[in-house]
Amino acid sequence: MHPTVSPPDAPPRACIFDLDGTLVDSLPDIHHALMQALRAMNLPPVTREQTRGWIGDGLPALCRRAVPQLDESALETFIHHARTHYAAHVVDHTRPFPNIMQMLDLLKAENVPCAVLTNKPHALAVETVRRLGMMPYVIDVCGYRREEEKKPDPRAALRIALNMGMPPAYVALVGDSVADLRTARNAGMISVAVTWGYQNCDLLRAESPDFFLEDPLDLPRRILKK
Repeated sequence: MHPTVSPPDAPPRACIFDLDGTLVDSLPDIHHALMQALRAMNLPPVTREQTRGWIGDGLPALCRRAVPQLDESALETFIHHARTHYAAHVVDHTRPFPNIMQMLDLLKAENVPCAVLTNKPHALAVETVRRLGMMPYVIDVCGYRREEEKKPDPRAALRIALNMGMPPAYVALVGDSVADLRTARNAGMISVAVTWGYQNCDLLRAESPDFFLEDPLDLPRRILKK
């Protein structure tokens, strides 16, 4: 059963962040991996803007959206090509969004526990966070391991809150996708939508998030009131 606890009036005491499109701009490397897979199978290219709209539900879902014409066998081959290339080039051009590191510095200075929850494969999520210097700022990185626990399923988010020793209603789940906002709602957490990511802001507004952020520094300044 999904919790239905309403967010408290007090500001959140902990943060769970999505990764791609929230903490880091990984679009260049994801698009390049997709293009390599398309070339390997003699398929027509896609634009970076098309790729942007497909990010958020994990690599297999992204590949399905890119090549809906493939049967399951060919799709598995395509996913293998994309995954293999991406694993070798996961942070070639991926960087934190502007002001993200400053935001993490402020949250760490105020002893606000932070974690990462992403539909990116777990090993690649850990590697991305580590290689971009974010590991000292988070107590947990949780990536995709099982389809049944992929966002918007709340179980991984609730485990993170438990490890933080924090009631879910005091945790802000911050992300750029509908899946992130639905995960927050399903977990009884505070939903925070960011405008600098990959998903259309009108789709995010339709989910009625508790907060909208236009700048990462708005989080410690306004929501956490630090």
